Amino acid sequence: MTSDDGAPGPGGPAAARRFARPLRRAGSRLRGGPGRVVGLDVARGLAVLGMFTAHVGVAEGPTAWLEVADGRSSILFALVAGVSLAVVTGGSHPVTGDALVHARARLLVRAVLLLALVGLLDLLGTRVLLILGFYAAYFVLALPFLRWGPRRLTLAAVVVAVVGPPIAYWGPQLLASSGLRPPRDGSGALTDFLLTGHYPAVVWMAYVFAGMAIGRCDLRSRRLQGWLVRGGLAATAVGYLASSWLLDRLDQQSAAWALARSGPHDDTFFEVLGSGGFALTVLALCLYAGRLGAIVLAPLAAVGSMALTVYSLQIVAIWRWDLVGSTTNGPLAVMILVTLVAATAWRALLGRGPLERAIGGAALRAAPRPAADRPAA
Repeated sequence: MTSDDGAPGPGGPAAARRFARPLRRAGSRLRGGPGRVVGLDVARGLAVLGMFTAHVGVAEGPTAWLEVADGRSSILFALVAGVSLAVVTGGSHPVTGDALVHARARLLVRAVLLLALVGLLDLLGTRVLLILGFYAAYFVLALPFLRWGPRRLTLAAVVVAVVGPPIAYWGPQLLASSGLRPPRDGSGALTDFLLTGHYPAVVWMAYVFAGMAIGRCDLRSRRLQGWLVRGGLAATAVGYLASSWLLDRLDQQSAAWALARSGPHDDTFFEVLGSGGFALTVLALCLYAGRLGAIVLAPLAAVGSMALTVYSLQIVAIWRWDLVGSTTNGPLAVMILVTLVAATAWRALLGRGPLERAIGGAALRAAPRPAADRPAA
């Protein structure tokens, strides 16, 4: 478009370029940048919205299927946490030397800040069992294993899955029979994180190690994604079917029966296998997302990219409007819709979530990059 004298008008190419530039920036932010794995954000977003469902959803009648979120969402969250730990420490080529020291220091600072955040959220007194404190503990426990490759990490996941549940089941009893007891005040935090809490690390590190093993591979490999889908489906079927078969044949008063269960938060080998396999399948399907998923699933990916912020605001909303125990799924639907819209808008306009930006910045300042990794002045 030109003016009467032939000069470019206000709607000419220059104006179009000025208008298109912010749109391109917004689109780039929504896709997360060139190095971002969209599928991880999508899986993390599903995990967070699944926890919304577990906390305030009503799984009755036509919506009984919402029970699928109970327990499995937090397992997916832990699995993706393991993948993320591996990705930020080099992916398929683990960092070493000063870079490894720096990575461990930053993760340790993040863990401390997460504990501070969950301490504040706990003051609200909601009836939600907060996972963030355990999440921080998993970070710390994973620090010695950041150099391990996928095979060793897979083996570690299997060992924890087999050995951890009996320890979680009999551990408190052994303490009691020895004249000891898990502490009942703040001094028992370590025991709670490791053994007696709602997400005991002695079992849940199996999900973290499994995620780390996946993160040490090429996440964009279709072959890997295919194997993860098949392996996840097989583990889900074996875990739940074997549990059902055993429960029908064991005495309900026996320890064997208790350890054969596979329900949410039973923390047994069969739950690890069944629900862990389910989470693995979901993660693999999300990794299939690719470029199309970056567009179609952008709202879910936006939620996943700022999971810490979204999770924390969910707790504030539950406290403010007393949403636990709701008799309808109206509050859940509103929470999910508002979250998807707000997260998408925030990521498009501002990029990283506010808590992610604050904690990431604090960790970087507390543990600056090694001199060799800093850009030249």
